[in-house]
Amino acid sequence: MLMKYIVFIKNDRSKAISKAMPKNSVTHSFVQEMKQKGFRRHFVEVEAENENQAIIKLNEHNEGYLHSLKELSTSAVICAVSVVIITLIYLFSV
Repeated sequence: MLMKYIVFIKNDRSKAISKAMPKNSVTHSFVQEMKQKGFRRHFVEVEAENENQAIIKLNEHNEGYLHSLKELSTSAVICAVSVVIITLIYLFSV
């Protein structure tokens, strides 16, 4: 049975808390307590069978996000270089 997990991150540590068990365990005061301990709440909620799988799924999601970001930045650099080259050709041909 898949349950929703909220993930808290601190440097290289992660902690996944189920939204279903115990009931209402993720309250505003709990989130504030985690912040005081140095954790921050990740914006993605994960559906998994247990805490370990939730963290694995979160890592997979982050890897996909970073891969997409790399592709986007590569495209942006190629476009910027192309614009600079076209501008230089135009300026020197006039």
